[in-house]
Amino acid sequence: MTVPKVSRRAFIRLALLGGIGAGIAYIQHQTAGVGLLNFIRWSFRGQLQWLKPPAIVGLGKCPSYDEDLVSNLRELWDLSEMPDLRGKSILVKPNLLDEVDNNIATTHPRIVAAVLDLLAELGVSKIVVGEGSAFRRDTYSVVKSCGLSQTLDSHGIPFIDLNYDELIPVKVRDGWIRNSDYLWLPRHVMEADTIVSVPKLKAHHWAGVTLSIKNLLGVIPSSRYGWPKNIIHINGINATILGLYQSLPPVISIIDGIIGMEGNGPLYGKPVQHGLLAVGRDPLAVDIICTQLMGFSIETIPHLSGAALAGIGQAKKIVTRGISPDQLQKHYEAPPIL
Repeated sequence: MTVPKVSRRAFIRLALLGGIGAGIAYIQHQTAGVGLLNFIRWSFRGQLQWLKPPAIVGLGKCPSYDEDLVSNLRELWDLSEMPDLRGKSILVKPNLLDEVDNNIATTHPRIVAAVLDLLAELGVSKIVVGEGSAFRRDTYSVVKSCGLSQTLDSHGIPFIDLNYDELIPVKVRDGWIRNSDYLWLPRHVMEADTIVSVPKLKAHHWAGVTLSIKNLLGVIPSSRYGWPKNIIHINGINATILGLYQSLPPVISIIDGIIGMEGNGPLYGKPVQHGLLAVGRDPLAVDIICTQLMGFSIETIPHLSGAALAGIGQAKKIVTRGISPDQLQKHYEAPPIL
């Protein structure tokens, strides 16, 4: 039998279509029920990431919260070519999930303080700190228990419990949220020019990891969607993460990985002395690098691999600056889901 010859151009087209087909199948598997046309659109967009410039992730080694955190973050900010925030309105979103012993589940207040100081240096016009706890009906109780209230008082920065903020209907892009074209989201979130996501580096028993994109689930108001934010579980955590992320103002990332959490996170895992700070203007790129530094493959983290295939952020070309990733590599105990 004669095998027909395939031109180089035809081969490239076939390979591209094969990759798209694989991407469609994968995203369908992870986020079932959101429509074939969306899968096709996402997969084409994912392939176009090769045409975009690389994302830069700044990595720093910082062994203790007693270090000069502002200087550390300032250096990483410059290395990462972060956006100009002069005159901007900023929402800082730490991870304040719940009250637990020793507070390793929450973003450290000294990291939040350093972020506030850095933003003031950068000339922002307005800063608020906001979070909506998934379990505590009064998020401010978590703010007080972890020591953040003193930081906010000393900086004169208001805290907004996003579970109870005034709500605004927001159009959801690309059909991620099943049976709903809109999410009701807090006014302080949607009026921000930029959201600075400042999560704790943690394993997560449902999402695999909880980093800068997953951290955004805290903006979903429990006063409307229930505790612990029931829309996440009704719609599926991965689809909700990606639908929410695409519906928000621009997000940038500062990761608190000085002490991480392995195993049964996000609340009851074990501490890891990691000594990591990570900064970047592309949250997907930052989360991919940090996931790898935890010793996990992004193929095991559906919201990251799904975002990569759908082109929601740069996943194909990532450049790290600062400390070499080899010097920051750890091997976290996997959460129960992995």
